[in-house]
Amino acid sequence: MAYLSIDMNCVLPEIAAAEHFWERMPSGAVTVLDDYGWNLHEQQKAAFDAFAAKRGVSVLSLPTGQGLIFKP
Repeated sequence: MAYLSIDMNCVLPEIAAAEHFWERMPSGAVTVLDDYGWNLHEQQKAAFDAFAAKRGVSVLSLPTGQGLIFKP
């Protein structure tokens, strides 16, 4: 099992990191997005929703404001 934690507070490097590591992560790995669900980070939410949809998955929004993406 592996996980990737992304917390850069800036959408472009966060998406770049996710794209860089996605193919390197094994099936079952989890990506933790720190600022996914907060109103101040709407750009991150939109970008990661698009990132996930492109890969046929979705982001699980947590009450902590974080998001989780599970790699199939």
